[in-house]
Amino acid sequence: MVAHLTKTGADSEFEDNKPQSNMVEGNETVSSEYLTPGTLKLSSSQNRQNDTDQIPLTEHSENVCLSIIDIVGSTNIVSTIGRSKDIRKFYEIYLNKITNLIKNYRAKIIKTVGDGIISYFPDTEDTSDVKAFENVLECCFAQIDERSSINSMLTEQRLPTIRYRISVDFGKVERARLEGFESEDLFGTTVNVCSKMNLFAPPNSIVVGNDFYRIIKSFKQFQDTYSFHDIGSYHCGAGKFSYPLYSVSKMNQRQVTRANPIAYSLLEINKYVGNGIKTSLMPKILLIDDEPDDLFVLEEYLRYDGFEVESFPDPREALRHYENGDPSSYDLIICDIRMPEINGFELYYKLKSINDNVKVLFATCLEIVEEILALIPGIQSEQLVQKPVEKESFIKIVKKNIG
Repeated sequence: MVAHLTKTGADSEFEDNKPQSNMVEGNETVSSEYLTPGTLKLSSSQNRQNDTDQIPLTEHSENVCLSIIDIVGSTNIVSTIGRSKDIRKFYEIYLNKITNLIKNYRAKIIKTVGDGIISYFPDTEDTSDVKAFENVLECCFAQIDERSSINSMLTEQRLPTIRYRISVDFGKVERARLEGFESEDLFGTTVNVCSKMNLFAPPNSIVVGNDFYRIIKSFKQFQDTYSFHDIGSYHCGAGKFSYPLYSVSKMNQRQVTRANPIAYSLLEINKYVGNGIKTSLMPKILLIDDEPDDLFVLEEYLRYDGFEVESFPDPREALRHYENGDPSSYDLIICDIRMPEINGFELYYKLKSINDNVKVLFATCLEIVEEILALIPGIQSEQLVQKPVEKESFIKIVKKNIG
């Protein structure tokens, strides 16, 4: 279905140009095909608290872009740190790097909740401002790029490295300020949905909601810049409502940005070098496993030994990432064999069609090493590792495959 954009009233909410069923309060439901944050929003006059002396609201709601960044598996990561001062240093590095970056893109930080940072972009209230919406996406990609710098700083402090997810959406938010406090807060369905969406993003990637997606797709200027992929829907209300979600990546193109050598360290400058030039001294690995526990353990093994890792639980998403990015930047690909829709061997041939020099290490729980060697031409015994695997043995095999 192709969505056609129209503005509906002063709120500038985007909806499909198709008849929408009536929303009735109480126990009745909404029978629209897709749920948008606007569908769930009740009028502020019906929802505002009567006790406004405690939570006074500003005079108007806003339709803006909202972004949330959250560390993947932070509870497990922090549990490995131990000392309180090291935990403080861990969060100090991450929070300071990300918040300072976000501010450079004209975003306002509302709050940090643990390792989650919520911000919004006031300029996006004008939905015809192309630059404002481009700024949102560029801010998100800058946060993804900043991870290598953050992890370098964490490694220097002998702290565990991180990966995170970013979610973005557009919609109505209500503004509130607690009595006696200067800082404001945002709340409403858009905030809630954006928080739930975050869990749908693969690690180290961006997920956007349908309202934001339709605005971006309405700008012809972005047709050759950003690539979107349907990753399913967020369901709400006992499965009655479905809100489409999309991953976003930059299209494969050479981009070189001039860096200021005074403002950036050498590690930070590296990320500005154009595609096709590997600047990091750390071997880079693409890790693919549909089992979350195996993915987490193998990634931790690799990171603690100094490898740079991009991990994906979905082989299709990993394939898109590899195809749309710079294949030559990876020193090795490690993938599970038994995965849904695309198994490890099918993925291997698809990767090889993109980059004939690709190096792949297969990780499997299956005890069929000899059968695999007989069935797949060109595969050597050194390219197979059986799970579960002990850390030192695994790292030794990885280094041998990298050469």
